[in-house]
Amino acid sequence: MIRTMVISLVTATAMAIIPAIGLLAAEPEAKPHTVACLKKAAEMHQAKTALGQLAGDRGANPRVRQFGLQLAGAHKRLNEEVQGLATTKGVPLSSELNEEHKQKVKEFSQLTGHAFDREYMAYILRDHQNSANEFEEHMQAVEDLDVLHWIARTLPLLRAHVEEARGIKYAMQTTP
Repeated sequence: MIRTMVISLVTATAMAIIPAIGLLAAEPEAKPHTVACLKKAAEMHQAKTALGQLAGDRGANPRVRQFGLQLAGAHKRLNEEVQGLATTKGVPLSSELNEEHKQKVKEFSQLTGHAFDREYMAYILRDHQNSANEFEEHMQAVEDLDVLHWIARTLPLLRAHVEEARGIKYAMQTTP
């Protein structure tokens, strides 16, 4: 009889503790700023990957082609990191370009030669500057440490892309 009571007591205690342990182990829901940051980052990296591949195919200037392929590779890797981070945070992300970026790819795919190079470099410079500024704003709003660390690692790369794009754009303007 005592044995039965002990087993019942242990079972009741275990049933009370197990759900509490499950709650502690569960990942808390991502905060709105974190969700917005991850979604924006995924969209941005998908677009930069697609446009970089397009520049690698359509650029007339070898530096534009090389830079486009470099961007495509870097932003593909960054997008994979964002996807992994979003998965751990329980944030669903689209794997396709949004309509705005689809339209931008379509616009650039209609350009050729030096017109493509000029427009692409002007756009990519402006776009990377805007992206770096947005990431700096996200650093003020996002509370998730993993996302903050990822942003802190990504910002220097975006800034380096800005400087490289600026150099290529300037070289194209001064080349006779």
